[in-house]
Amino acid sequence: MPARTLYLLLLFLLPGTRVPAQTPTNRTVNVRAELARKEITIGDQIYLDVNISAPPGTKVFPIAPMLVNELPGAEVIRDEELRTIAEQPELLLEQRFLITSFDTGYVTIPPLPIYFEDANGRADTAYTSDLLLTVKGAIVSAEDDILPIKPIIEEPRNLLDYWWVFAILGLVLIGFGVREYRRRQAAVAPPPPPPPPAHIRALTELDALEARELWQRGKTDEYYVELTHILRAYLEGQFGIPALEMTTRQITGALQRAGLDEASRDELAQLLRLSDEVKFAKAVPAEELHPQGMERVRDFVRETGAAAELATRQPVPASTEKDHT
Repeated sequence: MPARTLYLLLLFLLPGTRVPAQTPTNRTVNVRAELARKEITIGDQIYLDVNISAPPGTKVFPIAPMLVNELPGAEVIRDEELRTIAEQPELLLEQRFLITSFDTGYVTIPPLPIYFEDANGRADTAYTSDLLLTVKGAIVSAEDDILPIKPIIEEPRNLLDYWWVFAILGLVLIGFGVREYRRRQAAVAPPPPPPPPAHIRALTELDALEARELWQRGKTDEYYVELTHILRAYLEGQFGIPALEMTTRQITGALQRAGLDEASRDELAQLLRLSDEVKFAKAVPAEELHPQGMERVRDFVRETGAAAELATRQPVPASTEKDHT
């Protein structure tokens, strides 16, 4: 038999170790609580041991830690499970609590209840004896031994203490870099290509209009509106005449002032008047006039556009000394 088991057997055989239950239905269950020391310094830790002796077959329930933790002046640091020391010839159990106290004076540990059921299933309770723990204040040395308060030790500075400064500088540099990159990208971007000449643009739009086959599908008014719009836009781009905002009569007068021959003026005026009749008077021109109007505009654009392009390509004669003499 281990020495600790023998010690527990002798401990429970000593007189005065039996504590009767609150309702003494079974007097064979003995409990004993003891402290490792009777006196501690404030804040020290001490074990509270609860030893239980019972007949075999008795079911003993462990003590809840909150019963000790709720005691005035005591505080449980660590609690252990109820463990079995021996089962024969009698049941020996032990439960330990590591406790402390932060109040000077006396801490009373009242009787702790031990709940159990005997071999027949009858429930009962046994109680430990009360204990008294003396808690002393901390021992302070003589006044001469008390050292003065030391000044605060300042930690030496290093670059990592200024990480936020480097972070701000990094963000500023990144911002300048992005702005400079965008500025250079905008500076080196090639200029947009020049718009095509007015006659090229007009011929392209005429081809697109012809491909839509509006008058062939009964959309005569829409066809003439688009045709005259192309003509007016060409006159504005080629001759500087604001034809998009002028009436037919105003356009005819402007073409005369621009030096356009009479035959071309009459053809364009006839086409514009026909378009006005279709648009405003809901007139229905003969079917053969539809393609003729397209060809009239196309021929006019080709002739005037080619003439203007040829004029821009002719070199300007250089001045000589004879011209100034």
